[in-house]
Amino acid sequence: MENKIRTVLVSPHSDDIAYSIGGALLQDYFYKPVLMVTIFTKSNFTRSNFPLCVKLDNSEIISKMRHLEDVQFTTKNDMRFLSFPFPEASMRGISRQEMFSNVIPDSYTIFSDVYLALSGLIKTYACDLIVSPMGLGNHIDHIMVSDICNKIAHENNKKIVFYEDLPYASFLTSNKIKTRANTISPDLKPFKVDISEVYKDKLTNLDLYKTQIRSDFRARIKFHALRLSIENEGLLKQIWPQNIIRYLLFLSGDRCRGIYLFERLWANKPEGMR
Repeated sequence: MENKIRTVLVSPHSDDIAYSIGGALLQDYFYKPVLMVTIFTKSNFTRSNFPLCVKLDNSEIISKMRHLEDVQFTTKNDMRFLSFPFPEASMRGISRQEMFSNVIPDSYTIFSDVYLALSGLIKTYACDLIVSPMGLGNHIDHIMVSDICNKIAHENNKKIVFYEDLPYASFLTSNKIKTRANTISPDLKPFKVDISEVYKDKLTNLDLYKTQIRSDFRARIKFHALRLSIENEGLLKQIWPQNIIRYLLFLSGDRCRGIYLFERLWANKPEGMR
């Protein structure tokens, strides 16, 4: 692989980029060429209703399937792809309660391993931009990757932007998202990417992740995109009858004509992403 990479997208797990900034990618929002890097690829998790022909406790099969889903996604979206063989939290013996409650990522020995691997990769490519998860939802893997990306960006004087982790962001109020942003850096500012024209294509790409995507995930991704479009609007505009009809049509059947949909990122200086 040539070392001409301008943007490195960092994904804690195989589906996070597609969920969180799949629309921005379809808008060619980031500097090209783009490299997507998935960190935690050893997995024993699939959606609960995935076909029973795959044994849910067979981590080798599941990990291979998730890897192929990443390959399909990056190939379709004209990106390069690399992955690291780190086990996700459940494969490291971390309980679900601890997974979402211990937000001290460097207390785990794997922190230094992930840091060294990702730092080495960033130094290999003369990239202009690192795109990192914010760590919304307190998932230990997401918090860990967010902290590591921020550390690497500062050490190497790289520009960094943070995406709102979906579907986790949909569970949080705007104030809680701002609180997390301030924890990363008090200078972070939000900026929105209009994905209205490519929203349905984003949904199509989500379906590439057959082992993971669930109807409730799709609903939460939809809700967050709509929430960002009306978040700062006045009450009268929100309840205007024509808008209510449009919103209902969108929520019931993905019909997005006449409404705006967004993804949101955070950065110190949001200009110049392409």
